[in-house]
This record gives sequence, structure tokens and C-alpha cells, in this order.
Amino acid sequence: MDVTVLNEEETDRPRPSATTGGDHARALDLPTGKVSILLVDDEPANLAALEAILGDLDENLVRARSGREALRCLLKQDFAVILLDVRMPEMDGFETAVLIRERQRSTYTPIIFLTAAHRDETHVARGYSLGGVDYLLKPFEPEILRSKVAVFVELARKTEIVRRQSELLRAIEKGEHEKELADTRAAHLKDLEGKNRELELGRRILEEKVRELARANEDLEQFAYVASHDLQEPLRMVSMYVQLLARRQKGKLDKDSEDFIAFAHEGATRMQSLIHSLLDYARVGAGGAPFEEVACETVFDQVMRNLQVARQESGAVVTRDPLPVVRGDAIQLATLLQNLIGNAIKFRGEEAPTIHVAAERSGPEWLFSVRDNGIGIEPRFLERVFVIFQRLHTRESYPGTGIGLSICKKIVERHGGRIWVESQPGRGATFRFTMPVEREGPESDQAAGTATA
Repeated sequence: MDVTVLNEEETDRPRPSATTGGDHARALDLPTGKVSILLVDDEPANLAALEAILGDLDENLVRARSGREALRCLLKQDFAVILLDVRMPEMDGFETAVLIRERQRSTYTPIIFLTAAHRDETHVARGYSLGGVDYLLKPFEPEILRSKVAVFVELARKTEIVRRQSELLRAIEKGEHEKELADTRAAHLKDLEGKNRELELGRRILEEKVRELARANEDLEQFAYVASHDLQEPLRMVSMYVQLLARRQKGKLDKDSEDFIAFAHEGATRMQSLIHSLLDYARVGAGGAPFEEVACETVFDQVMRNLQVARQESGAVVTRDPLPVVRGDAIQLATLLQNLIGNAIKFRGEEAPTIHVAAERSGPEWLFSVRDNGIGIEPRFLERVFVIFQRLHTRESYPGTGIGLSICKKIVERHGGRIWVESQPGRGATFRFTMPVEREGPESDQAAGTATA
């Protein structure tokens, strides 16, 4: 049977105010669109009677002449209330109600059971157990049925407005949340931009400070070089005249005067040594030669020749592993190795010095090491030894100016490397420094075998 919608064209005829669903809706400011009511009965006369009773509500009345037809209607639309006859062929009202409740969208749709046959309490109880909101026995009062249906119509409108308000509230909350997120993002971006400007300003200031420091270091190195060079001549004159005075007045002065002359000569000699060391330190930055390929084994052999007397006097044994070719200043690299090996010979213990020089590839750099069996260094002095004019021992115990390791540090840094020392008192020391690997090929990895000096 086709579904028939009735009374859609009778919106203007008068309706009783006490039972008019549209008036209730307007009074409550609810949606005034028509809602649908499903009428299910296998008898056309009964359907016509229901339409006549509910016509004054001015809603969409949908007919269904069987349970199956009612289920098809529920697949197409939702209903405010279902008036369901209990006694129908093929599928009765109870079986239809079970299937209605299985559909999620109609689980809570109100069902009013109508019957003239099943009047006993068992059937009434079954109707309520299946989710029925009412169980009316025929014949019934039209006004009562109309009032009950009007309540569910009004409830449907209220439910609809609650749904709409919920959707609106969610939309508002979503909009407010998105606005809050947008404001937060904008604030973060503004803060980030401010921090970026501060960082950029700080970077520029730092770069300028670095340039100023570089200029100051260059000026300082130049000053040290010039000052040290200019001091040598008057100092030589002081030393020469003190020696001349000592020779001419020998035997004519008392012992105190001779001691004073000796102290003056010793001080002048020490000052000359300091000036020479200071000049060497200044030359590392100011007077270095351009970098070129340097065979470290050739540099090692030259250092061994320079230290031949010191090695013979101390009985030192200096060995090496294969050493690479690097880019650098050959004179400064020789100074570096000579200072490290010379210190290992100088700061020896009771045993004859045993010194070993090695190098190994470590990623983008060469790692050199100079290991000895000398007196070692206390851990708290491992950084201090590279500071200019810092001495850990008296001049009487170990002569020197305290500049050698400072020169080593400056040479390594000029070549783009790092230098440090590992040591324990009485267990020797291992000085390590790095040099960048500038090129690949046979020359950078060449080795002439282990040598012993």
C-alpha cells in the first residue's frame, strides 16, 4: 500500500486552542514546521478514523497498512510518535515494535499501542515491555488520544530545538576554540618574531664583538711583537754592561756587590728568554707562513735532530707510528712537536724518558698524541698548563718561561684543531691535538713505517 500524507492543505482552518500543537510551539518559541505521525493499521476505516481525530493537530499524518510498510516508512523519515495497531495479519503490532526498536534512529520513538481484542493484563504488560508509552483500548475518547499525541508532538519539537541548540553551541564553542587557537598562534608568532629579532640583533652584536676582538688580538699581537723586538736591544746593552762591569771590577768589590751584579746578569738573561718566548708567541698569529702540504714524518725527523743533545743527556727513547700529510705551517708544526717532546724530556721521573708519537684518522680530522712516562700533572691543573706564563714548578726545579704550551695551543687553533692533556701524577701524560683532514689520497695517508730515535 502507498503511504499517504493527509491534512497538509488545511493549515488555515480554525483549531481548538487547548489541543493545537502549533499554538503550543509558537508559545514556546519552538520550530513551527510540521512533524510526522505514523498511523499503522490494516483496516482503512481505522486509519480514516485516526486521521479525523488527529486532523486538528495540523501535522503530517503518514499511513501504513502493515508492519512491513511501517518499517519501510521508518527507513525514509523520522516520526514524532507511532500509533500502532496490535492485531494485524502476517506481522502483529508487537513483532513490528521489536523491529522498530532494533533500528537505531527509532529506538526511542514513542509507540502508542491500539487494540480492541487484546485487553488482558498480559498483553498490556507485553506492550509496555516492548517500549510502548501507552496502551489504549478501543473504543477510546478522541480527545484523550489527541491530547496524548499532542504531547509527543510538542516533545518532538522541543527535542529538535535542543538538538539545534546543541549543534549551535558546539559550533560556537568550536568557533571560540578556533579563535582562541588563532589568537594563541598569533601571540606565539608575534613573540617568536620578537625573539627572532632579538636573536638577530644579538647575532649582529656578537659578530661585531668577534670582529672587534679579532682586531684587538691582532693589535695586541702586533704590539707584543714590536714591543718585544724593541726591548731586545736595550736589554742586550744592560746585559753587556753588567758583564763588562763584572770583569773590570773583579776582585775589587766585596761579596755582596759581586752577588748583586750576578743577580742583575741573571735577571737580564731571564728577561731575554721571556722576550724571545713572547716573540715566538706573537709570531704564531702575526708572522705565520701560508699553509701547504706538510709531511709530519719529515717534521718529526727535524725535531729529533733539534733535540739530539737533550735526548742523549737524558737517555730518552722517542718512537713514532706512521704520521700523515696535513696542510699547515711546517715551521709552526715543528715548534709544536718540539715543545711537546721537549717538555716530555724535561719533566721526566727517575726512569729514562720513553716518548711515543702517534696519529689516527677520526672522521674529518687527524688525532695526534704525544705520550710519555714522566712525572704527570694533577687533574686540577690540566687546563691551567695552556695559559701563558703559568708555571706548575719553580725555576730551580724545571727551568723555562711558562709560554711553551701556550704557543702549542695557539698553533693548533690556527690550524683549526683542539689540544688537551690527559694525566695523573706519577703516571706520565698524554697530550692530544687534532688537525683537519684537508684532502684524500695517498699523500694524506702515507706512512714510512715505525721509526725509533
